[in-house]
Amino acid sequence: MSEQPPQEVDLAQELRELGEQLKKAIRVAREHPQTKEFERQISQAVSDLGAQIDHAVNTAKEDERLKKAGEQVKQAAQSVKESHAPDDIARGLAKGVRALNEQIRRAIEDAEKATRENK
Repeated sequence: MSEQPPQEVDLAQELRELGEQLKKAIRVAREHPQTKEFERQISQAVSDLGAQIDHAVNTAKEDERLKKAGEQVKQAAQSVKESHAPDDIARGLAKGVRALNEQIRRAIEDAEKATRENK
């Protein structure tokens, strides 16, 4: 039983692939029979997210503990920056984006199939 070397993961390539997958997903969504409902749900979700972000920002401005935590995060980030962790993090992110790309690809294929069957 021989060990295979770990597959090298390129974050930039995976992000480009994610962009392509998102373009395809948007195209498929436009053609899908349930597009209007999908658009309504996305609009509502974005609106809700905006309201939640506004609330969180206002709360954060008022909370002194968050300021202290922010300083601690900055210090931790500086420590991470000085270590080799950013490379490890980039590889981990690339792997995660690769998995996301695969899921999006499968969802696009399923949606395209459903669109063809409904025509």
